[in-house]
Amino acid sequence: MSRIQLPPFRAAPLLLTLAAAFAHAVDPKPPVHIEADQVSGQTESGASAQGNVVVTQGDLRVESEWGNYDAPNDRLTGGDHVTMTRPGSVLHGRTLDYYIQRHEGTLTDPDYAMSPGKMRGDGAELLFEGEDKYRIDSGRATSCRPGDDSWYLHASTMWLDYTSNSGVAHNGWIEFKGVPILYSPWMNFPLDNGRQTGFLTPSLSFDNRNGFDLTLPFYWNIAPNYDATISTRYLARRGLMMGGEFRYLQPGYTGVLQVQGMNDREDQATRYSVLFQHQQTFTDRLWMAVDVQKVSDDSFFNDFGERAAIASQTNLPRQVLFGYNGDNWNSNLLFQRYQTIQQTSIPYARMPQLTFNANPQWLDGVRTGVSGEITDFTHPSLTNGVRSWVYPTISMPFVSNYSFFTPKIGVHASNYQLRDASGGNSRNESRVLPVVSLDSGLFFERDLDVGGNALTQTLEPRAYYVYIPYKKQSDLPNFDSAVTDLSFAQLFRENQYSGNDRINDANQLTLALSSRIYTANDGIELLQASIGQRFYFKDQQVTLSSNDQPSSASKSDLLLSLGGRFWHDLSADYTLQYNTEDRKTVRSTAGLTWNPQPGSIFNLRYTINRNQSPSTEQIDVSAQWPLTRNWYGVARVNYSLPDKQPLDAIVGLEYNAGCWGVRLAAQRFITSDAQFKTTYFVVLELDGLGGIGSNPVNALRTAIPGYTADFDGRQQ
Repeated sequence: MSRIQLPPFRAAPLLLTLAAAFAHAVDPKPPVHIEADQVSGQTESGASAQGNVVVTQGDLRVESEWGNYDAPNDRLTGGDHVTMTRPGSVLHGRTLDYYIQRHEGTLTDPDYAMSPGKMRGDGAELLFEGEDKYRIDSGRATSCRPGDDSWYLHASTMWLDYTSNSGVAHNGWIEFKGVPILYSPWMNFPLDNGRQTGFLTPSLSFDNRNGFDLTLPFYWNIAPNYDATISTRYLARRGLMMGGEFRYLQPGYTGVLQVQGMNDREDQATRYSVLFQHQQTFTDRLWMAVDVQKVSDDSFFNDFGERAAIASQTNLPRQVLFGYNGDNWNSNLLFQRYQTIQQTSIPYARMPQLTFNANPQWLDGVRTGVSGEITDFTHPSLTNGVRSWVYPTISMPFVSNYSFFTPKIGVHASNYQLRDASGGNSRNESRVLPVVSLDSGLFFERDLDVGGNALTQTLEPRAYYVYIPYKKQSDLPNFDSAVTDLSFAQLFRENQYSGNDRINDANQLTLALSSRIYTANDGIELLQASIGQRFYFKDQQVTLSSNDQPSSASKSDLLLSLGGRFWHDLSADYTLQYNTEDRKTVRSTAGLTWNPQPGSIFNLRYTINRNQSPSTEQIDVSAQWPLTRNWYGVARVNYSLPDKQPLDAIVGLEYNAGCWGVRLAAQRFITSDAQFKTTYFVVLELDGLGGIGSNPVNALRTAIPGYTADFDGRQQ
């Protein structure tokens, strides 16, 4: 053992190593160094220092006017303007009493900054309660930058635990711009935007159906793979609603359960909603999915839904789906019913439906496939029955670098065992149809030089022929078929009907031409254009309903598509469905988007659709744009030209101050009962604590394509 004798003091700065060789042999902790104007002491017992004291051990650094180190107890004391620095934190105080290895002690009159959670603050006393664990008495905290005291969280006692990234405040209240705005005897908050058990900030809004609407949620972080949110919601016109959401996540399964319920004093009824969704993998091949939804009445979503997509729901599923994935084949078993709301048309239940798809590889260069289904369709008032069908196909693709040619042949065979809703009048029907198609295309490419930019242009002609003979199908029920909208994808499909109850007769040829221009270096698409049309060599006779008249058109509507990024951050797109015989537009969409940077976006879209009854013609304008350095305007209007009124509109203002922000918005949309619902949102967002009020972010994100909601992404 070596022993180092130190002089009683030194007038010049001195570097003192307070760890002897024997100490390192027993305890490998980093040595303690002291630098000061005057130092006295011994290595085995410790040292005292005066004047410009700097104590370091590993990544710990303490600066003070005087300091004492007790080596046997590994205790450091210091005073008169102490600064303690560790990675991610800087603490200032008057006096320090600290056990280095235990990370325990006190700091009086603390002023602290914790960069991992962007929190800073002060208090009467800071207690070290372990590594990265702090308790602050009579303290306050904020995420604002130094010099900005816009808001503070005050508390008689505050715990900051950076090992679990959680904060807790007792007798806490929030001060904003010098005004107390919220008090709670117990508050908790995450230090890293993670999950934390406790009350979430309340949500407050107002709408014309419910009046004043206040929600107080409690979040329960049960385990890393389980959590729950319990909500108490007060609606001034209707009363108290209780709700809850339970989520779970396991290696083999995941799911969510949501429940809401109340005694509605305005409607004098018990109202509720239930949603249960579950996905489970039994093996690497066998899986299951459950989706069960139910509401107490048709108006539940109209009264309590917060946006148009929710309020317009009409069919709520109640289904269980099993799936199995084999080698080159898969099969699904579905049990499905619906709760129908806001309409009289009830969809068929599938109790059950078994589907099968296979693509066996029997011969090189030959593609074989077979798909099939057996479904028991039930309905309370329409024709019921079991439908079974099978569709084997064989094709032989010939592919080169510049072309492809794929002949295909298949046979679609269907059988129906039908009965009326009461179970009587049984009958059988069948249908067998051969299906022949030829799909071919070419691919040309050339290099371009536009203004010194290396570009590539493609030219892609395609031809698709389909032959299906006519078979009378008016005696067959329609369980799930509908006419699909004409699109480029539909031009290259065998059947223009969805489902399997109607298969069109066809002797037709589709011709299409596409071209793209993209950058040669990184492949960014600058422009795309497509045109296509289907030509009929024979009049089609199959219709969806026996009351429909067959079409005698010699060709389909013409489809045109054009879009791309035309200038810097400006992009546009245009689609057209044009009836060349009647010389009129059937459907058309024109859109323009300008997005120079996050938080600055403008969208303009015009749509017209005469392919439905009644026809629609709408203009949709949405934007999020900076008004000043900190203020942003947000708006969206979906305007119906025939109705001469907006169907969905939202307008608001956002203020971004870096560590806090304000959002104000008003939304008006039409519900499925043809009534308008107007909701007003106001939320104060405090970085690190969350929002106080009702946050319109979900409504804005849905309404405005490209909307940016992150305050941190738009700091001043």
